[in-house]
Amino acid sequence: MATNTAAYAAVPSNYLGLGCLVFQDTSTDELSRESQEWQWLSGAPAISTSDASIVSDLAKLLESHWIRLQFKRCERQPQWLIYRVHVLFHDVARGVVNHQNRRLTLAVDNVLRNLDTSPNTWQGQYTPGEEQRFDRWATRAEGNPSLWYLFNTLPSPRPSAVDVKEKYAREALEDLLEGNVPGLRTKLFPYQGRAAAAMLSRECVDQSDIDPRLERRVSPSGRVFYYSPRDTEFLREPRYFQRCRGGILSETMGLGKTVMCLALIQATRHQLPKVPIPYALPEVRRSVASLADMAVAAINRNSVPWKIEFERIKEATGMELTSCIERLNNCLPSYVLPFEPIRWNRNTTIPKPERMLLAATSLVVVPRNLVKQWQSEIAKHLDSIRILVMDDAKKSLPEPEEICTFDIVLFSRNRFELEINHGSDKDGRRIVKAPLACRCAYIGATRDRDCTCLKEEMLYTSPLKRLHFKRLLIDEGHYASQTNNAILVVRNLITADHNWLVSGTPAKGLLGVEVDVSATDEYSTLLEQRRHFDDKLDRTGAIESLGAIAGKFLDITPWSERDSGAFKEYVYRHEGANTYSGFSACFEHVLAAMVIKTRPGDVELKLPPLHHKIVRIEPSYYDKMIANLFTLVLTANAVTSERVDQDYLFHKNSAKDRISLVNNLRQSTFWWTGFEAQDVVAVGKNSRTYLSKEDSNCTPEDRELLLSTLESTELPILESEGWKAMSRCHELGIFVEDWPEDTAEHWSFETTTKSKRVLTGLSFLLEAQRFVNHRVAMPDPGEGLAGLGIKSLAPARDAAKVDTAEIQHGATSTQSEPTTRTEQEVTATKRASKKARKRERYRKAAAEKRREDEERKRKVQSKKESEHHSVLTKSGIPRSSLDGEPTLLRKRRVSSSQQTVTGKRRRPSAPINQTVEGPGQATALLLGSPYARAKIVGTTSAKMSYLMSQILKHCPHEKILVFYEGDNIAYYIAQMLDLFDIKHEIYAKSLSAQQKAAYVAKFEEQTEDRVLLMDVKHASHGLNIPSASRIYFVNPVCRPDIEAQAIKRAHRIGQTREVYVETLVLKGTLEEEMLERSRRMTKAEHDNAKALEDDGGIREIIQSARAMTLNSDERDQMAPLTSPAEQLWGRVGWHGKGVQPSKKRFVDVTDHEAVGIVIDDGDDEEDKQEIKRQRMTAQ
Repeated sequence: MATNTAAYAAVPSNYLGLGCLVFQDTSTDELSRESQEWQWLSGAPAISTSDASIVSDLAKLLESHWIRLQFKRCERQPQWLIYRVHVLFHDVARGVVNHQNRRLTLAVDNVLRNLDTSPNTWQGQYTPGEEQRFDRWATRAEGNPSLWYLFNTLPSPRPSAVDVKEKYAREALEDLLEGNVPGLRTKLFPYQGRAAAAMLSRECVDQSDIDPRLERRVSPSGRVFYYSPRDTEFLREPRYFQRCRGGILSETMGLGKTVMCLALIQATRHQLPKVPIPYALPEVRRSVASLADMAVAAINRNSVPWKIEFERIKEATGMELTSCIERLNNCLPSYVLPFEPIRWNRNTTIPKPERMLLAATSLVVVPRNLVKQWQSEIAKHLDSIRILVMDDAKKSLPEPEEICTFDIVLFSRNRFELEINHGSDKDGRRIVKAPLACRCAYIGATRDRDCTCLKEEMLYTSPLKRLHFKRLLIDEGHYASQTNNAILVVRNLITADHNWLVSGTPAKGLLGVEVDVSATDEYSTLLEQRRHFDDKLDRTGAIESLGAIAGKFLDITPWSERDSGAFKEYVYRHEGANTYSGFSACFEHVLAAMVIKTRPGDVELKLPPLHHKIVRIEPSYYDKMIANLFTLVLTANAVTSERVDQDYLFHKNSAKDRISLVNNLRQSTFWWTGFEAQDVVAVGKNSRTYLSKEDSNCTPEDRELLLSTLESTELPILESEGWKAMSRCHELGIFVEDWPEDTAEHWSFETTTKSKRVLTGLSFLLEAQRFVNHRVAMPDPGEGLAGLGIKSLAPARDAAKVDTAEIQHGATSTQSEPTTRTEQEVTATKRASKKARKRERYRKAAAEKRREDEERKRKVQSKKESEHHSVLTKSGIPRSSLDGEPTLLRKRRVSSSQQTVTGKRRRPSAPINQTVEGPGQATALLLGSPYARAKIVGTTSAKMSYLMSQILKHCPHEKILVFYEGDNIAYYIAQMLDLFDIKHEIYAKSLSAQQKAAYVAKFEEQTEDRVLLMDVKHASHGLNIPSASRIYFVNPVCRPDIEAQAIKRAHRIGQTREVYVETLVLKGTLEEEMLERSRRMTKAEHDNAKALEDDGGIREIIQSARAMTLNSDERDQMAPLTSPAEQLWGRVGWHGKGVQPSKKRFVDVTDHEAVGIVIDDGDDEEDKQEIKRQRMTAQ
């Protein structure tokens, strides 16, 4: 071995002249000073230096032939002795030299640290102070760019047909570049054609790239070499890997990624995947086949797209070639995978070879809510194409032979992931290795085995496993970056020539610059602002995501051969151990080889202008009261907790309560009814109790602040009949003018007001509207309206009495005074006891034990209920301010006699009669009818009034998107749209993916749908809604990336109108200050703030909240509709139906404690007696 190593060492070309080591020579030997020629050193150098390790390392490396040394005295300054270091290439003598020796690798590192690579020194002209140290680390990318900057400055695709040698692929690429693909109805924009052609070029051009981990460098001697910084390797020739045959299509949102993918599929239709070279040998036949059979075999073996040629022949000559087509269809292209070699023993069974069918089919996997959208896009852009849709978990895949006949198999993501069950039985069992022979016990004295072995026929075999597909496309594929994702497991089961991930944001924070800027910003300005590497932003999970995509999904060598963490080791410049000082030059090449993205300047498309403005709205009197309530909660908590310990909302251990409160605070600027009068009284009582303590550490400033906040909040709230009624019923208040006088008092929330306007709840108003509208054909459409109002508002008015009594008697509980159980709870307990006694009759033996168990459970439940119904938490914060949506909780106390939950939101009840309108019946009120004069003039919410005014103004001519946060807001808006007969859809998080997709498709396709309500957190990815040209954010999003993506749902290809975006903000509130702060926040600050209130500036704004001034003359103030007053009953075009006069009628009730009763004049005597008993019981 030593002899072989010496033989390699004797060849100078096997070594790289890398640099010089310079030492000062203190020797007085005059002869040695006269030597001016380079001399080879055969043994260890005799160097006098303070660093003994360098001498030791040089000796070890010389002995192992890892380096060679030449020495010479400096010509100008002979006291300096120069040693040239020649390093053995790592791609030389691999068989005889262990290049992985850790001890010697560390020695090389030590030598490199002291190496001078100056050309002058190499020539023997050393000058102290002019050394050029060898850069051991990866070369930093030019300009030290950020990941965001690299992503947004990738070169635009420039594919060329010259590079494509294969005939059919070249023709398809030319069609894409021209923008006219046969079978594609849509003419592509030039940039779309280039992007799709670049995808095709990646698929069909077989090229190799230099290993991205290597850097091309030049030694001082002028020799080119390749260096791997992380592995400290020096190569004479570079390594090459096959270029990625797929990638990431990361065009900016709204530029048509879907149509690009469809154009690629259509352009390569009928083009089969290639048979892998190891399996492309001709099949050995037992006898000579016919010429036709051999031709078919050759066509299949070479993946010739014969369907394309036959279509051309038919078009040119009219010949059908039916017999040829039949023969080819009967012999599907395929190849055989031999079984993998395994370790044999006598119990091992031989697995069968697996036959793979070639399919010119593209698998497309999309989120479930986008399946309908993809179907719509396919129908819009493509002519006759065969598509199989798999979006139902209960739907089984057809046989492989049938799947081959489809051009596209469209999977929903969840259905695609079900194929992970391949190779397992219904219980999830799998055969780990080759199946073994059965060794189960025999049954009795027979020779039949009682077999429980897992057999192959018991396993699920996915039809996808037997197919070799043309390509796999995953839309919105950023989730494929998760290394433990089920979709990656399924992807590894599938054989496809090309894998594509389609996403405008392939990793966190990688937004296109044109999405990430506002309408007034310049692209170049923002690019420059975020140009340089940021130590915090650029070390986040985006790099891990890209590494997972490269290695796990795209299967790019070398990343697929190493662990997931290796990617980070090479794409950064590490000046030591994991220092992350910048991106390496190799990362630019890696990113460019993966991503296809067009720069904004190269997009030959001018979208209609986008106008985005912030609308600052003057808050209504009720808006101010709600804002003051939250201010009171914040102030009381800060003062009574003395801003210490976890009772304080902004303590690190109070994050859950703080997040809940701030989320509710942000939603409350639209409308909020979570607080009740008892909450206000409880906070006031708790605050005054604290201030009365002699040992409190309350400062005079805090005392004055708390008292002034109480004064500004308590009295106006408790004196407002309207606010208390709305909070009890969880209603948005609506103001109506000219309500018929004989029924107005029965529908009004304010019984003492002298105003001519009626304030009532939105749900109640819908009920009244529907009641009258369905009786327009009757002589008096409002007959029974008073009784309906009394019935509808009776529970709320009864609850008002209870609340008033509790407030007057101080019965409201604080955190130290748990509430007693309500009558309803007592009734529930009695029912439970009754059931227990009933069970005892059947199981007397266990009666005593059951009673003990029931008693223990009752005590535990009673304790939980007591804690739950306590108005305040232990921190003195009203539970209602921390709970979720008040309309969803419905946790309000009521009298058991009513058996109605007053806190439950009332939906408009169906009319009593549903008789279809007869011929000639009227659907509009008579001109002189008092019901025709009633007008909706305003609401208690300033934002609602402004939003509805805008919708009423624009919806006849434009479609509208309304983005919201919180189901409460969506519910209020939907009710208002119902009130004005505006057809709408809701895209909410509670809906199934299928319902979401159906609603979006319906909104896009049907002209009568005018408004789409969307949860901004669940509607920012993948949706295509260019039919909308008006966008409203009812609350500031305060997250620029989420807001930009939401806007892109409408401002994208297909948009023909100017897009107007408005963000609604209440003037002078915390919301306005938080918005201004979020606009000033940098990208790093946004990323560091997991929740918005985690930002220091936002926290400071919330902590410094002060109560808004409420004037007594504002009490009757409403937020008026800016449009003309809207008619309440018998609106033009209302979608209800008139009804025939009915025998059923409401009995007029004058006592509000009574319940309205429906009487049918056709009832028999027995029924009338039963109704009478019901009425007496209710009274």
